[in-house]
Amino acid sequence: MQKRGFLVFFAVVYILISTSGICFANTEVTGAGADVTDTGTVEDAGRGAASRVPAPDISAPSALLMEAETGQILYEKNTGIPLHISAANKLMTVLVAVENGNLSSNVTVSSESVITEGSTLNLVVGEKYLLNDLLHAVMLTSANDAAIAVAEHISSGDIGKFVDLMNKTAEKLGMDNTHFTNPTGLYDENQYTTASDIAKLVRYATGNPQFSNIFNAKVRLWSDKDKSRMLTSSNDLFWEYDGILGGKTGYNTKEKQTVICTASRSNLRLISIVLDAPDKTVFTDASALFDYGFDNFRKSTLVSKNEVIKTVEWEGHEVRLISMNDIMYVHPLGESYIKEFEANADLSDPLKRTLPAGSATFILNDGTKVVISLYPDSEIVPPEDMKTRIQKRIMENRDIFLIVAVLVAIEILLLIVNAGKLIAKFISFIQRRDKKDSE
Repeated sequence: MQKRGFLVFFAVVYILISTSGICFANTEVTGAGADVTDTGTVEDAGRGAASRVPAPDISAPSALLMEAETGQILYEKNTGIPLHISAANKLMTVLVAVENGNLSSNVTVSSESVITEGSTLNLVVGEKYLLNDLLHAVMLTSANDAAIAVAEHISSGDIGKFVDLMNKTAEKLGMDNTHFTNPTGLYDENQYTTASDIAKLVRYATGNPQFSNIFNAKVRLWSDKDKSRMLTSSNDLFWEYDGILGGKTGYNTKEKQTVICTASRSNLRLISIVLDAPDKTVFTDASALFDYGFDNFRKSTLVSKNEVIKTVEWEGHEVRLISMNDIMYVHPLGESYIKEFEANADLSDPLKRTLPAGSATFILNDGTKVVISLYPDSEIVPPEDMKTRIQKRIMENRDIFLIVAVLVAIEILLLIVNAGKLIAKFISFIQRRDKKDSE
C-alpha cells in the first residue's frame, strides 16, 4: 500500500513537471507570424517619444508612427517582431510594378492568374486590362488575381522572377527583417516582415508620384465586358479622419487586421502602421496614433540655410562654416529635444564653397543622429606660382591659344620651307661656282 502511494505521488509530480514544460514551450516566440504572448520576449506596451504626455493605448500587438520627411519614430510597439502581413506584399507588388513597368501598358490575363485564392476581381482569361487599373484594384480591393496578372506582366510570366524583384527592392530599402514568397500576401510560413520594415517601404514608396496616386486613391471606376462598378477602399479613415492622404488595409485572418496609412496636417506628414489588430480597434488604433503625433509634436528648423555653425582660424583667415540647406527635425511640444551637439572642421587647400569642409552632428533625445555637411561661406585659394598662372591663362583662353599655336606652327613650317629653298640655292650656287672654277 505504501509503495503504491509512492508510485502515485511520483506519477503526479511527473505529470506536473511535464505540463509545466509544455506551457513554457508554448510561450516561446519564434519565427514569422508568431503570436505575441511571451511578455518576457516582447513589449506589452508601446513607447512614445513625448516625455510629458502618455503614449496612446494601442491594442494591436505591433504598431509604429513615423514622421515621413525626417524618418523619426514618434511611437513604437514591438516594431521588430516578424509577422505575416499580406498588405505589405500588395504594397511591394505595386511599387515593383510602378518602378519596372509602364502604367499605360496592356496586361493580358493568363489562366494561372484567375485560379488564385482569396479576394479576386474575377478577371477574364485572355482579356487585356491597363496596368494602372490593375494596380488600383490591388491597392483598393486586394484582388489577388490582379496581383498575379501584374506580376506575370512585369516578369514575362515568371512569378519567381517577380518575387526576386520584391526581395531585391526590400534589400535595397534596408528591410533586413523581411522576406517575400509571393505577390499576393497569401499565407506562407516562410514569408514575414516587421512594422519597422513596412515603415521604410512606405516612406520610400510614397516619394514616387505614381505610387502615391495609387496609394491615395479612395475609389476607382472599374469597367469590363459585363459591367462597370466602383472599386472602393476598405480604409474607413479616408472618410473619418481629417488629413488622411492614403492607405492600405489587409488581413490573413479576420481576427488580425492591418491598416497602413499616411496623413498630413500643417507641416507634419505621418505614417501610421497598425498590424494584426482586433477588427473592432484597428481604425481606432490608427486614429489614436495620428492624434498622438499631430497633437504632441511639431516640425521645426534644426539648422537654417547659410547659418554659421562653426568658426575656425585657418592660415591667417577666419573661416565660417555654414549649412547649405534648411535642416528640419521633429520634437515634442515644449522640448528642444536636442541631447548632444558636435561640430568638426576639416580644412584643406583649396577652400571652396562647393566642397565640404566639416560636419555637424546632432543627437536627439530619441537617439536619432542628424549629420550635416558644413561648407565655407567664402573661398580661400592659395597664391598661384608663375607656372600655375600660365596654365590657368592657357585654359581660360584655350581657343585663342589653339589658333595662335596653329599660326605659329604654320609660320615655323614656312620658315623651314624657305630655309630649305635658301639652302638649295646656296648649294646650287656652290656647285655652279665649283664647275666654273674647274673650267
